[in-house]
Amino acid sequence: MAESFDFGGRISKQKHPTKIHETRAETDLANNMAQCINVGSKTQTPPCYETRELTKEALHNVGDLHLNGNVEHCCRGCFCYFEKSHTSVLGMRELAAAKGAKIICADDNEICANTYKKKPSKMQPHPMSCNSLFIYPLQCNFSGRKYPMDWIELVKKKEVDFTQSCGGQWYVAVDAAAYVSTTLLDLDRYKPDFVTVSFYKMFGFPTGIGALVVRNSSANVLKKTYFGGGTVLVSTARERFHVDRQGISDRFEDGTVAFLDIVALRHGFDTLHRLTGGIDNICKHTFSLGRFVHHQLTSYHHGNGAKVAVCYCDTDFEDMSTQGAIVNFNLLRANGSFVGYAEVDKMAQLHNIHLRTGCFCNTGACQWHLGLSTDTVLDNYKAGHHCGDNRDLINGVPTGSVRISFGYMSTFSDATNFLNFIKGCFVEGKLQIVQPSCNKAGSCQVKQNKTADNVGVIHGSKISDTGIYVASSKVLHCHRTTSVKSNIDFDGNKSPAVPLCPQGHRDDNYRQQTIYSSHHRVISDIFIYPIKSCGAFQVDSWQLGSRGLAYDRHWVIVTGSGVCLSQKRETKLCLIQPTVNLDLGLLKLEYPGADSIEIPLSVDESQVSDGHICQTKVSGDRIQGTDCGDPVATWLSSVLQRPGCRLIQQSQNDTRLCKLDSNDRTAPGDTQISLANQSQLLLIARSSVLGLIQHIADRHSTVETSMDLKVDVDSYVGRFRANLVVDRGEAFAEDDWTEVQVGTQNFICQGQCSRCQMICVDQSTGERSKEPLSTLATFRGRKIPFGIHLCHDPSGSHGNTISVGDSVLPTLMTDPVDQNQNT
Repeated sequence: MAESFDFGGRISKQKHPTKIHETRAETDLANNMAQCINVGSKTQTPPCYETRELTKEALHNVGDLHLNGNVEHCCRGCFCYFEKSHTSVLGMRELAAAKGAKIICADDNEICANTYKKKPSKMQPHPMSCNSLFIYPLQCNFSGRKYPMDWIELVKKKEVDFTQSCGGQWYVAVDAAAYVSTTLLDLDRYKPDFVTVSFYKMFGFPTGIGALVVRNSSANVLKKTYFGGGTVLVSTARERFHVDRQGISDRFEDGTVAFLDIVALRHGFDTLHRLTGGIDNICKHTFSLGRFVHHQLTSYHHGNGAKVAVCYCDTDFEDMSTQGAIVNFNLLRANGSFVGYAEVDKMAQLHNIHLRTGCFCNTGACQWHLGLSTDTVLDNYKAGHHCGDNRDLINGVPTGSVRISFGYMSTFSDATNFLNFIKGCFVEGKLQIVQPSCNKAGSCQVKQNKTADNVGVIHGSKISDTGIYVASSKVLHCHRTTSVKSNIDFDGNKSPAVPLCPQGHRDDNYRQQTIYSSHHRVISDIFIYPIKSCGAFQVDSWQLGSRGLAYDRHWVIVTGSGVCLSQKRETKLCLIQPTVNLDLGLLKLEYPGADSIEIPLSVDESQVSDGHICQTKVSGDRIQGTDCGDPVATWLSSVLQRPGCRLIQQSQNDTRLCKLDSNDRTAPGDTQISLANQSQLLLIARSSVLGLIQHIADRHSTVETSMDLKVDVDSYVGRFRANLVVDRGEAFAEDDWTEVQVGTQNFICQGQCSRCQMICVDQSTGERSKEPLSTLATFRGRKIPFGIHLCHDPSGSHGNTISVGDSVLPTLMTDPVDQNQNT
């Protein structure tokens, strides 16, 4: 739409009937569409619409300025857009500006009935006749606010102040993508020139199909430059000559349309009507759910009386004509600080709740509701934040929010499940229900109605000598009672689990003080994960390479479509047990109930055929790899019951670099990494695992509950998929390290590891639960950190081997940084 709109006003003066233009689409499909969009009861013809990739492409097709003759004397129209519009509208702005149109951004206060009458415009009317376009959403996809339909006529009649800046004709386009999914659009009463709708938002299928509804009297203002197959009557190759087809749909349907998806639309409309009885019922149903959740959420308070949530709503959520079924909010802790939306999203996934986070492609509404100035947005960008990332808080201020939307398929159970999720995961202390009540004089006061228990009575537990955690009425003091087993030293002889701290391997010029715990920390476990997201291979001693531990996350399994497979999608990956045989140069793969298979640890890439060289993406990075062949691919597809799986080995020449920001205490220079998400190595402490288990027992033990809770400590250690496990020391003390010496090897600490639902997968069974992420989120704060990222520093190291039993000597840090986890 933006590309085709003629701001110059040089259109032919043909007369057109006021009815909606007929297209090639079948009449019965148009009649089905009329169930949600009333195109007028007096006309017998169907609406004009394009079955194209909406809403983006529909908006793209209006707004292109075609200049004829001398550019200096050509009329320049105006492109005015509503501030709280979708990003696609901002894209229209760039197309219009490139063609010379004057750009105007309007907010709510600039669009009212008597603005121009009460306050004459200071803008000078344009001396020439031209075309101008105003576009706004009928419903804000950020807050759910439904904007007045009266704006259409106000702009057309030039009764809004900004319309005086351009003479000629004003046209109005409305973005109805969010609106028509739950509300009837009456085009018989309200007469915009252009309407964009999304069928996907109506009933969830098919993806990418929508419509551009064009009023016949406004059709000729759309001027098209590009033409493709089927859109012209005739064209020549050597001469610049072509004749467009006359029908608007004929001109704009380039190439083959998605006719199979278009056929499915009829079934979508039929099903929508059969299940709900009509769009009016959908509107009432979804609004009641949204209103219920909004009012409940705003009434929730922590045990200390502080609000649980701040809702971003432009209405009181009492009138369905002004408010859609969208609840947008951010959560608050009891101390008043914000809970980042990324943390909320992680917990929601754990509870099978689908919600969206961020700014929802509506920068204007996001800035307005969150109070973000343009300078703040730019500063956040300079700080590394961009659309789609998980940097939800910068200096404690949200960069986005959380949104839930209700549709025809939503139920009251969905609403209560969401509220129970909020109460169970984010309310601190006893839930306080606080609602406003109005007295006879009309003033409102806050009234406390009731309280609800949210956190169970704290109880403790103990660790048995077998390493099993047993819940009881006694308090656990987080001490591991089992000792570290004997280990093998460099010479192959058994050595004590706690060797003396090595001397002479530490730089005497360290600016920070080395911490020597009264209980010397040691490495108790070393794990490598040869295949990303598959089982761990435990070793007593291992070598370090340029990317971290040798062969750690050196392979990755991809689907038939080339997408990296992880335990987030397929938990059975943890049951694939790899074994690295350095003597034979083989990687052995085992799976319960299946024969094992072996592949070479390394290949001569110079001898690999082009068909085995491939690329895939890991954590957003495109990596170069080698396909490991059909036999192992067949084996993987069989055990995972996923046809088309392939095993890719990272190329020796691949130069994937550390994902951590250079200003977050990363290692000097360019640090190469394997197929891990973020860093070379990940370290956790057993004491921290025990501390976490204590918190789990505290949350799940109650006075009425006598059932013992048994937790295998080693099983919980395995869930965090660390490379190095440290024994002894205080719980979570590793959060404050900047550097650490392990035996004779130095490592730079690169910040805390932010956790997701993967730690809820039992690595021995592949079963998923809500713990430990659910409890971890209650006391670890922003980004739910556990463990720290490490980068090997060869310059301060001796040799290249680390072993179980090596001493661990950390140095303090002053400003912890959260990062994403390795998988």
